[in-house]
Order: sequence, then C-alpha cells, then structure tokens
Amino acid sequence: MAGIYIHIPFCNSKCNYCNFYSVASSKHLDAYVPALLKEIALQQPYLEKEPIETIYIGGGTPSLLGYTQLASILEKLNKTFEIKPDAEITIEANPNDLNASKIKEFKNLFINRLSIGIQSFFKEDLKYLHRLHSPSQAETAVKRSQDAGFENISIDLIYGIPTLSDENWKKNLHYSFSLNVPHISAYSLTVEPNTALNKLITKGKLTPVNEEQSIKHFKVLMQQTKENDFLHYEVSNFCKKDYFSKHNSNYWKGIKYLGLGPSAHSYNKVERQWNISDTQKYIEHLDSNKLLYEKEVLSETDKLNEYIMTSLRTMWGCDLNYIETHFGISEKTRLEKKSVQFINEKKMIKENNLLILSDEGFLFADGIAAELFV
Repeated sequence: MAGIYIHIPFCNSKCNYCNFYSVASSKHLDAYVPALLKEIALQQPYLEKEPIETIYIGGGTPSLLGYTQLASILEKLNKTFEIKPDAEITIEANPNDLNASKIKEFKNLFINRLSIGIQSFFKEDLKYLHRLHSPSQAETAVKRSQDAGFENISIDLIYGIPTLSDENWKKNLHYSFSLNVPHISAYSLTVEPNTALNKLITKGKLTPVNEEQSIKHFKVLMQQTKENDFLHYEVSNFCKKDYFSKHNSNYWKGIKYLGLGPSAHSYNKVERQWNISDTQKYIEHLDSNKLLYEKEVLSETDKLNEYIMTSLRTMWGCDLNYIETHFGISEKTRLEKKSVQFINEKKMIKENNLLILSDEGFLFADGIAAELFV
C-alpha cells in the first residue's frame, strides 16, 4: 500500500506563521494544473505499482481550485495508479471557502475527508495569525459540511497564541467537542525563521510566544481530549475510535508515498526526494516534460533514526521486535539500555516490547528521540 500527496501552493493570503511553501497569488494557477497532470504521468513508476490507499490534497489552499481542475487531477490519478475503492481522499480547506456549492463539488468528486483550518474560534487569535475567516464562518463550515453528508472531518487548532488565554483555549476545545468532529489536529504556535510572524515579533509589533503558556495549553489539550473519548494517537493528533488520518499515519509508519507539486516530498523506503520550491520553474520544466527535484539515498543509520523519531510520536510506539528484525539485536539492546532513563523518569513505558511515550514524555518527544538516535 502507498499514499499520494498533492501540493496546491496557492493562497488568497499567506498566514504570518506559515513556513510551508505557498504563494499569496493565483497568477500561475491555470498553468499549474496541466503541469501537475504531466508530473503525475512522469512519476508513475515511483511507487512500483503499489495500490494507493490514501490521497491527500494539501497546500496552500486546495479549495481555491475549481471543480473541473480538481476533477481532472483525480481522474488522472485514477488512470495512472491503482486507487483502492475505499481509499481515504482528503482535501484541506479554509472555512471561508466552504460554501454550499464547494462542499457539493467535493462530494461529487468522491472526496470523503475534510481537513478544515479553523485554528481558533476567537477573532483576536485569528487577527494575530492573519487568518481571513471569522469565528462564525468556522462554525458554519463544519455544520454545513456535516449537513452535506461529510462524517470524516478534521479541524486544525493552534494553541500557545499570545492572545489566547487559558480559559479561551479550554473554550476552543469544548466548542470543538460540541461540533462532534471526530478528529482534531492541534499544534503549538511555532515562530519559524523567515516568516512574517518572526519579523513582526522582532520589530515589537506582535507579542512573542510564551513557551510556558504553550506547555500549559498542551497539558490541558491532553486532559480534555482524553475526557471526551479522543485517542491521542500522535503528538499533535487526536481522534475518535476508527477516525485516524490514514494518510498521515502512513508517514509515521514508514509507508511509501509520492509527493506531487512544488516542494512536495516523496519516500520509497530507499530514498527521499523533494521537488523544487518554485511554482514558475516547476511549470517551466514540466512544459518540457522534465522533473526538477533533489534526492538522497537513505543510509541504514538514517532509516533507523527516522523510525525512532516517527514511531515515538505515536501511541503505537517504537517496536523493539521491528528494530531487531531490520537493524539487528545490537540496536535493540542499545535502545533498551538508553530507554531506562526515560522509563525511570515516567516519560516512557515499556510494554510488550514496545517503547511508548507517556503524556509527560510527549512534552519532550523530539528531545527523547534525539537521545535515542545512533
């Protein structure tokens, strides 16, 4: 099994915290889709005829695409790859794009999962993040999608926003639960270099992020989701039973995937490759039926470290039997010895030959993984 990610890099406006490749313009949109269709054809051999069980259309703002454009992309994928009949097909959307006609288009295209970028239900937070939608549009988008028959809906939330009080963060969560969405992705606001947010904070025009506040919000998040019967299946992801994001879970489980579009990454268990982060150059090269990407062949150490990092981020944990089978008994022994410290600190548990982070451990997931790297 394998997955396909499609990057749509266009936005009406770029959020000030965004560090993904996107452009606040639709200048190349009409030329982009034909180029993408060419890349789909050229990349057919990459997954070696693996059946496709997930398709994820992300961005950017994929909901800016028209019905005909989206239909042509999905039709090309179906002609080029073996798409499983029950494949999970996700599209990201902003609340202000999800009018009744747009939602109907998604249903007609057999898209069966929506990921809605809400971030907060409070206007002061949306203003801080330079989001274009209103709190009422966020609520309407979810309810309208549910009324149209979408059951598998995920919403994005951001915590640690300087304008977001502890009380309002709890209200954000309670309101999310009241909407009966089965999946929540919640991320700590991170100030990345070269983003507009970093520049505004540096100039003193916006309040800096408080790390202690972010930690407090994360603890509330873990507690409240647990009380409302959500599984904390990955550091930033929570779901009701059977509503995991299959596509994102494939990333964490090391399953093959093909990334299409500028900046998109691909992985086939042997090497990792990534397309150029330049829409105009991407289009120009595909006009000549040429791919423009870089790649790296993964060493055994790379593979081991990546498995440790991704597996520890999930509730399924790091499987020591898998380590022994793929990397040898010495690596299994090394990990068992190094994990004792974190087990004693109550940041990790060992169960059925699995190393699994506790709630406390999730606070330090990246640091713990780094300590276990070769």
